[in-house]
Amino acid sequence: MISFTNPNAQRYLRSYTAILQEKYRQIQNYKNIIHPFSNFRYYWDILLTIGITIILFLTPYQAAFGINQDTLIPTFIRNFLLLICCLDIFVNISTGYYDNHQSIIEMERKEIIKRYMKHGRFFADLFGSFPTDVIFLNMWNEYKVIRKIVSLLCVFRSFSLKTYINRLAHTKLKIVSYYRNFIIFFWLIIFIHWLTCIFWLVPIATTSLKQPIYPREDSWIHYTDLWYKSKEKQYFYSLLLTIGNCLRSGFLKNDQRNVPDLYVVIIAQITGALGMWFIIAKLMEYMQGSQSSNYRYQSAIRQLKQYMRHKQLPPRIQYRIINYYEFRFQHRYFREFEIVNTLSSQLRQEIIMHSCRKLVENVTFFNNLPFGILNRIVTLLKSEIFLTNDVIVRANEPGNCMYFIGSGTVAVYTMFGKEICHLEDGAYFGEIALIMEDERRVASVVAVEICELYRLDRADFARTILPYPILWDHIKKTAMERHERTMILINQ
Repeated sequence: MISFTNPNAQRYLRSYTAILQEKYRQIQNYKNIIHPFSNFRYYWDILLTIGITIILFLTPYQAAFGINQDTLIPTFIRNFLLLICCLDIFVNISTGYYDNHQSIIEMERKEIIKRYMKHGRFFADLFGSFPTDVIFLNMWNEYKVIRKIVSLLCVFRSFSLKTYINRLAHTKLKIVSYYRNFIIFFWLIIFIHWLTCIFWLVPIATTSLKQPIYPREDSWIHYTDLWYKSKEKQYFYSLLLTIGNCLRSGFLKNDQRNVPDLYVVIIAQITGALGMWFIIAKLMEYMQGSQSSNYRYQSAIRQLKQYMRHKQLPPRIQYRIINYYEFRFQHRYFREFEIVNTLSSQLRQEIIMHSCRKLVENVTFFNNLPFGILNRIVTLLKSEIFLTNDVIVRANEPGNCMYFIGSGTVAVYTMFGKEICHLEDGAYFGEIALIMEDERRVASVVAVEICELYRLDRADFARTILPYPILWDHIKKTAMERHERTMILINQ
């Protein structure tokens, strides 16, 4: 089920109440579906990331340098991990997903399977997870070379590995910057490892497809006299040859004219050149700010930490400030004021309506307001973020605005400290301040968790609604009735 401790649940749903509602929806309608923001899915991704990485390193090494002698433990480990990969296919067709386009969590099994088959990695996962050793059970030793070559189908699992690594990196946003710096080198190491193993395997496969025998005299293995050397030395020299051809530096250069060897050399040189340009392009892309919002956020955080050290702020305040930035910007720093000001008034209004319309529609005394007035009220709302335990309003202080809860939970207390109730997403409070000047707050409101609230000031509201006296009387009557009920509750 969805977990309160899953970072993605907190990031996308943003409040305790929204997570509770999502959990209730899952219990009611999707008991047999794994939630994408569950702890099970998070730890399953970690398990598969480790398992597939081991497969991608172990399988080509065993296929190439372990071809002369099969060892039981690596074979058992590889097949056990492939079995987990097969199970992963069933986990994937039972796990919902977050639809970025519609900003919803899709839990319908038909939609999950359709996405996995059409846009996902089903066929790559199927080929990459197949335990190929099963095919050769009756001819284990007879067709050893072919068996080893077929085992390399696990390379298809690299697609799902990329997905899992990306998902984990974005779940833990604090490691995203490190992830971008090292992921290129991670894939480069895997690529060089595979090419190293293929360099050794090709001369063997072109000599015999059944039992491995000494390669032909025109192969590079014969030229370097490595056939009877240790696995470590074989791998080391093959690695030197791979790097030399990728960089075209001439390591272990020889004059053999073995066509299969030359094909591998051509592939190595082409991919090496492309890989080098790809790395340079990626580095330039990062330097030019293709991820500018994230890098600006990291830069802003560094400046913020320097500022806090300069001011010698205590750790508690530093922690709260960092929490505010994380919630406010979601690890993407952008100058919202400048962006919004470049848009037309119509587009600005559409953005505000998308963000706040439902909040205003839930307010009882705003019911039956004309659409034009409702639009104007929405455009007057101002976003504010309060951290856990922040006092939003204090009892017995003058009020000049009301608040709508966009996300989060607040607690309502009497002036004597008695807790009355909790208000959650979509609720509102302080509305009596809109219709009565110099009216003091009857209760204190404190943030239970990080909350995003929208404030409506009395002066802005009055300018909008006073030209319509009938509407004003209706709103005032409804607000006073709610105020009286609140006072009864407080005095109990």
